[in-house]
Formats: sequence, structure tokens, C-alpha cells
Amino acid sequence: MNVSWFDFASGTQLYWAVAIFASVLQVFLLIGALMGGGHDFDHGADSHDGSTGDAVKIFSLRVLVAFFVGFGWAGVMGQRNGMSPGSTALAALISGVIFMLLLFATLRFLMSMRDDGSLQYESAIGLRGQVYVTIPAAREGIGQIEVMLQGRLITASAVTDSERALAPQHGIEITALMPPNTFVVKPTS
Repeated sequence: MNVSWFDFASGTQLYWAVAIFASVLQVFLLIGALMGGGHDFDHGADSHDGSTGDAVKIFSLRVLVAFFVGFGWAGVMGQRNGMSPGSTALAALISGVIFMLLLFATLRFLMSMRDDGSLQYESAIGLRGQVYVTIPAAREGIGQIEVMLQGRLITASAVTDSERALAPQHGIEITALMPPNTFVVKPTS
């Protein structure tokens, strides 16, 4: 089947236009994501509990662009291989849905692996560490401790209720957390 560029009934122009436009848009979305602007328009919608939702939606901009990339290029290939207009449209539609579902599944998987990396200071209560900078006695000043928290060795501010100052390298146990992030510690034997 000889398909002309100007044959509107075959849909050649439509498939090429959709394929090129969606591919260029996909490249811009990729560049934006690599430069740190990887937020989709509907991924940051506020949920009813006041938190920012980061769930991937099936009709987000990225997923819809993936549909049109698959649809357009499958339509172009169908036309070039001499498929009938109906078969080409069906193949383009199926390909678009497959592209859309693959990107949706990939984004969901990547979002499930995300971790904000914030330290949860409350989880340090009961942990043991050592004094890094002398902690004055009876909460008369602030010193520093080193403790392994969430797989990281951190240095944090600390006070003690002990009657004597705690010197560097002295073992401690965290007993409480004072706002904002100062630990209350006691000496260990």
C-alpha cells in the first residue's frame, strides 16, 4: 500500500504529528526531571489530611505522554508496513495503553522505594553512644554526643542530670529528647 503524506484518510499525518509532539514533550519531561524539576502536575496535590500526596496517578502528565508516544509511533510503523487504517488504529491504541501501563508501573515502583532520609530523633531514646564534647553537670550547659542513629553516626547536642560532668569518650545512654533536638543522657558504667 503506497501511503502519501497528504492522504488524510490514512491518518499518516496524525500519527506522525502525535509521535513527534509526544516524543519532544517526553524529552522535555526527562530533562526537567534530571534537572530537579521532576514533579508532575497532579503528583503534589494536597490530600484531605493536609499532607502532600506523592502517589503516581494513571492519568498524570508523564503517563499520558507515554500513551501518545506509543500510540503515535505504533501508528507510524503500522502505516509504513502497509496495515489497513483500522488495524493501524487498533495497534496504535494497544501500543499506547501498553506504554502507559509500563510507565505507570515503573513510576509506582520507583515511588515505593523513596525515602526522605530524615533522622527520627525520637527513635534514639534508649540507644547508647559516647560523649564527644564535655557535657556539664546538672544541665548547666550543652555538650555533644556521638551515637549510631538509623545507620548513621551522628553528633548531637546533649545535656545530663548527672551530678558530675561527662568527659569525652565516656559511655552514655539517651533517656529523653528535649526540643528541638537535644538529648538528655545518663552515664553508663
